[in-house]
Amino acid sequence: MPFAAATTLPATPDETFGDGTWFVSATYFDGVLDSGFLPLGPQGETYRRLDIAGGELQLAPPAGPTAWEVAAAAGGAVRVLGHLFQPATLYPHQWAIAYTTDGSTPPTGDPDLTQAMAAIGLVWLDLLLPAQAHGTTVKVRLQTRRNDGSEETPAWVYSEASTVLTLSADAQGPTAPTSAVAWPGPLPEDG
Repeated sequence: MPFAAATTLPATPDETFGDGTWFVSATYFDGVLDSGFLPLGPQGETYRRLDIAGGELQLAPPAGPTAWEVAAAAGGAVRVLGHLFQPATLYPHQWAIAYTTDGSTPPTGDPDLTQAMAAIGLVWLDLLLPAQAHGTTVKVRLQTRRNDGSEETPAWVYSEASTVLTLSADAQGPTAPTSAVAWPGPLPEDG
């Protein structure tokens, strides 16, 4: 922790900054031993970018899932598994899951189910969608969302649209081995 800190910031960015892109950083001095820049950015950067348009602070959308998959579960249910790592002030507040069972593509920004994120850092999602008849094609889209409004009047900002994963429900076996995966890169090879 800094030995001593003092700062003066505007109550709202448009009081001091006009429209445009601005970068804000903060330094600290801790006696003789330590000094430097504080990690202010979404990924721990030593600066914070402010985009202001029409006197309003424009926040970047939250990060989407780092990796996720859907897997057939017992009784025709579909299991959605995902994880996200983003230590930031722009951290999303909820997982947003949209799915269809009629062959259509799930929409973006219009979830059928949401689940709150209880922490920041590394967060996991493990959710069962409602059971479907055997062989039903289930298409799933997973996003995250952040409330930039209030509890009374939410203003949801969604992560970029994810790929849509497709799976056939298995209502016959006790467990089902099939799954569809959306990982950020190639999977490691079996050795």
